Amino acid sequence: MNLQTSTNHPVTGTGKLSRGLGFVDLWSVGVGALIGGGIFTVIGPAVAQAGPALFVAFLIAGVIAILSSLSYKELASNWPYEGASYAYSKFAFTPIHKDLGRLMALWCSGLYFLSFAFAAGAVNLGFAGYFNFLFPSLSPTLVAPVVSIAITGLLLIGIKTTGKVNTIFSIIQVIALFAIAIITIFHNPTGPFMHSDFLPNGWTGVFAATALIAFGQMQVEAVLTLGEEAKKPRRNLPLAQVSALVTVVVLYCLTGFGVVSAADPSALAASTAPLSLAVETVLPGVGAVLIAIAALTATGTSTVGCLLGSSRMIFAAAREKAVPGFLGKVNPKTHVPVAATVFTGIIALGTTLMSTMGYGQAISIAVGAAVFANWLMMGLMNIALIVVRVKQPHLKPLFRYPVNIKNIPVLAIVAAIASFWILTYIQPIPLLIGISWLVLITAFYFIYSRKRWEYLDERDMEYITKD
Repeated sequence: MNLQTSTNHPVTGTGKLSRGLGFVDLWSVGVGALIGGGIFTVIGPAVAQAGPALFVAFLIAGVIAILSSLSYKELASNWPYEGASYAYSKFAFTPIHKDLGRLMALWCSGLYFLSFAFAAGAVNLGFAGYFNFLFPSLSPTLVAPVVSIAITGLLLIGIKTTGKVNTIFSIIQVIALFAIAIITIFHNPTGPFMHSDFLPNGWTGVFAATALIAFGQMQVEAVLTLGEEAKKPRRNLPLAQVSALVTVVVLYCLTGFGVVSAADPSALAASTAPLSLAVETVLPGVGAVLIAIAALTATGTSTVGCLLGSSRMIFAAAREKAVPGFLGKVNPKTHVPVAATVFTGIIALGTTLMSTMGYGQAISIAVGAAVFANWLMMGLMNIALIVVRVKQPHLKPLFRYPVNIKNIPVLAIVAAIASFWILTYIQPIPLLIGISWLVLITAFYFIYSRKRWEYLDERDMEYITKD
């Protein structure tokens, strides 16, 4: 491996994480994180844009995400460390210039942390809404904050316990959602094609829906942020990430096809619970319970993925003093980065409380900014892989991106262009917020991080993470 220049400082003072997650646990983190946001949050707005072609938008977003995930997979094979894109961008861009590598790492850390801490708050409110359906006497304004605190507490217990609980919930939601998709499709197998106007807003509407759908795929990195808590990370991390994404893309496409088969697209677009509307049309009574079970497990695991990913991302930055160092401390008993987890949980709780108080528009804008962050990070990681192939051709990862011309991954270039192109369909206000946040992160780097950064090179990381 190419070893960058170290600052020769101690690298063991923050504590060691525990390798408690096997392949199934990692897969469940990925599936759980991916499903909760997309299926229950964006179907309504997406069908308003794409109409009966909703499943096509899911398919396009899925193909771009899978192509990008292959870049993540190769990068993870090289550097299976906590923080995922934080580590990948640092080691990929540093050979060009040390400031570029560190700034790209801080961009990834900041974008991921903010978007997922806020997204967790929105998802918590969704959980509370479906919980209220089963237990009408319990108000969502009470349940949502309790859920936020409870999941933060679960993460503090330890990664093994978190992984097992998350696995059970993920399996339940996958079974329930596949059942929903199959039931709605069999109700009317040719449903989307029976409408006189398959593309009511043209391909522009499909691409606008594709941009929105990224909210359901932006946790694609959640698995990889757990690089130092995974067993056999160079094998299991990339495999779990790609298999989770493929599982969810198939599920998204089937569900997108099924809901339009079961209900009119205009009714779905106007509904506050479009998936419930579709299933209730086919299975009155029973369908509502099935939806509630799927929604509770999906939104719960989505919050776990959000908080895990964002806390591990900020932990990775804090370990190098790129952000305040206390956030990089690990509890010696639970092997959990307590301060980073609590800090992320507090941000998510604050967003949850904003949601329960009716600041829906603010949350909607925050979700839009999170979608901007997702597409930008996908594009950056594809670029990172291309830079690695050019600047560090000697690396021999366990997985290598297929279809190469003179060592350049052609499909990664396609995925990068597609990711940046989809950014043009983001609404102006979220786009402005996202760009402003990048400017603030850049200013923070030069004002705070640059002087304090204690760079951990690849030799340091190998020493820290060895079993």
